[in-house]
Amino acid sequence: MDIAKEAIRNTDGEPIPYRFIRNNSNNSRLCVMLPGLGYTTDQPLFYYATGLFFDKGFDVLHIQYEYDSASFTKRDRKEQFKIISDDVEKVMEEVVPEAKYTSIYMMAKSIGTGGLAHLLELEMTKVIWLTPLLQIDALYDCLRNSWKESLLLIGDQDKCFVKERVSGLAAKRNFKVQIFKGADHSLEHEGGIYQSIDCLKAVMKEIELFTSE
Repeated sequence: MDIAKEAIRNTDGEPIPYRFIRNNSNNSRLCVMLPGLGYTTDQPLFYYATGLFFDKGFDVLHIQYEYDSASFTKRDRKEQFKIISDDVEKVMEEVVPEAKYTSIYMMAKSIGTGGLAHLLELEMTKVIWLTPLLQIDALYDCLRNSWKESLLLIGDQDKCFVKERVSGLAAKRNFKVQIFKGADHSLEHEGGIYQSIDCLKAVMKEIELFTSE
């Protein structure tokens, strides 16, 4: 295993930290992970998903963008999503070897799903949407109009859960949707730690099944 922890500069000269975990030099599969603002790639959903993908022989790229919360949150959503997508694309252009990967999965959470929605024209095999911001019309429209093979995981106690929009995506042939009852925006259960652990296990099982199909 080879782990690179570095940063490159965006067009404004700001650093974009990333962690590139390589299985072996001949690997042809990659999973790119985009966190939320308050939910990093070191937290449970990404930590265990990283292990799952690595065990399946994938390389894993964490794009660990860090934005000044005060100035970033003042921007409108469209601008926030564009900043994230530009930074993700910059890292991928710099560190992902051209034509090396024949299978690329993208996995994003929360505001990272907004950045991912702007990247759907890139070559990717499958997409995993963790707690997407479905209350935002532009993001929902991107998902509704996308024909990428997708897995959407969300809790019914998530502030971003919009029942009719989740149902609309579940009706699409390319979407597999799993709703976790009692789970919030972190996919943690309102019933406490043990139920949250059960929820985490169920999330990993859904991701594992999705990667095996």
